[in-house]
Amino acid sequence: MKIWIKRMLPVVAVGILLVGFGSQLPSAAQAAANANGLLLFAVFAGLVAYTWLNASVWSDVLAGLGEQPGRVRATRLWIRSEVMKWLPGGIWGYASRVVKAPEIGVERSVAGASLVAELLLTIAAWAVLALIGLIGSGSLLLGLVEMPSKSALMIAVSGFLLGLMAMVVLRRRLWHVIAARLAPLRDRSWKVSSLVRAFVTYLGLCLFHAALLHVLVLAFLPETEGLAFFATVDGMAWLIGFFAIGVPGGIGVREAGMAWLLGQVMPMPEAVAIAVSWRALQLAAEMSVLAGTFLIRPIRACGTCLDASRVSL
Repeated sequence: MKIWIKRMLPVVAVGILLVGFGSQLPSAAQAAANANGLLLFAVFAGLVAYTWLNASVWSDVLAGLGEQPGRVRATRLWIRSEVMKWLPGGIWGYASRVVKAPEIGVERSVAGASLVAELLLTIAAWAVLALIGLIGSGSLLLGLVEMPSKSALMIAVSGFLLGLMAMVVLRRRLWHVIAARLAPLRDRSWKVSSLVRAFVTYLGLCLFHAALLHVLVLAFLPETEGLAFFATVDGMAWLIGFFAIGVPGGIGVREAGMAWLLGQVMPMPEAVAIAVSWRALQLAAEMSVLAGTFLIRPIRACGTCLDASRVSL
């Protein structure tokens, strides 16, 4: 029974989005057709760079736990494992990295601990970005306290119930996984400087990500709000999607949250078109970077390590 619930969560999440914003989809499609193609390509190129750089920070997290597998090797493994996040349950991208970690000379226990550290640093970076945006946006964000429309309210309530259901289904397994992964952190010497560098890099990449969202909005609307507002939208949307436990990549839930936030300052059809285009461009960037990993052969770090280019998904 539980496995069917896990498999249905992504379908339900996307279904809620389609039902809630169904009336806006024709206008949203028209808005997307009229978007500035050059700016859309610029956003795609920026997301390709972001995806690679974001993956590379894992090597800094590993360095914080005393491991030096090589940045390119760690980055390739991160990218190839990340595609597994689309499997039901949302944990496979992480589990795949743990299983394959010995191929780059990292013990599985250390890799598992690094994932916990990476996750905490990433959540903190996105939360700080959202907070900075809130402070910088000032009175503009007072509009976000207005009551949402019936469709948006339905999506919010449904998303909450979806996340609650997923937590009930997965709570025991998640607790055991987190407890097991935290254990090695108590037995290793942390290199704080590497972890601080990882956090600062994550925060900088979050800001770059928000800037790309701003450019995407400009592709649809030549005149719009400042970067601080979109930093808040991007940060809050990421957090909303992340805490939609069991929904791979937060798909559907994240778009609903972003569309509602953007809808406070622009017509809803454009907000929906931007949210959906944002996801589509990110997926295209991830697939492009994944394909690129098969073209790059890293230098062998040690004689006992397997060549990551021989590892298949």
